[in-house]
Amino acid sequence: MTKPGPKPTPTHLRVVRGTRPDRINQGEPKASKKEPRCPAYFCEDAKRVWRRTVKQLRLMGILSEADLDVIAAYCNAVVAYERATQQVDQVGILVEGRRDGLVTNPAVRVQRDSAQLIRQLGSELGFTPSSRSRLTVDDGESGDDFLD
Repeated sequence: MTKPGPKPTPTHLRVVRGTRPDRINQGEPKASKKEPRCPAYFCEDAKRVWRRTVKQLRLMGILSEADLDVIAAYCNAVVAYERATQQVDQVGILVEGRRDGLVTNPAVRVQRDSAQLIRQLGSELGFTPSSRSRLTVDDGESGDDFLD
C-alpha cells in the first residue's frame, strides 16, 4: 500500500535547496550505475522494446541495474498494449458474445490496462514530460555521496 501525500523530494534536491541537515536522509541507498541485462525469458518483441527503453534511459543518464524489474514490467506492458491494439484493429471493438449479442472485445480491456501501466511505469522511469521536469541527473563530478 502506498503512503498518502506527495512523493518525497529526492535527497540530492534537498541538499541543493539547503534543507536543514536533520531532515536529510543520511543513510539513503545509492543505486549502482551498472547497466541491467535483458531478461532471458523475453520474447523478440519485448527484447526490441527493452533495447529502445534502455537506450533512452542511458541517454538520459538514469539507467541503473536497480531498475531491472521496473524496466522489464514496462517492456512487457508495451508488448501487451501493442498486441491488444493489433487484435482490436483486426477484429474490432465489438465482438459476438453469447446469444448473438455484441460485447466489448476483451482485448480492449487488456489495451486499456496496459496503457495505464505504461503511463505509471513510464512516469517512474522519466518517460513523460512532467516526470522529466522533476528529474535531475548527477553529472558524476561531485562523487557518489550527496554530502561530502
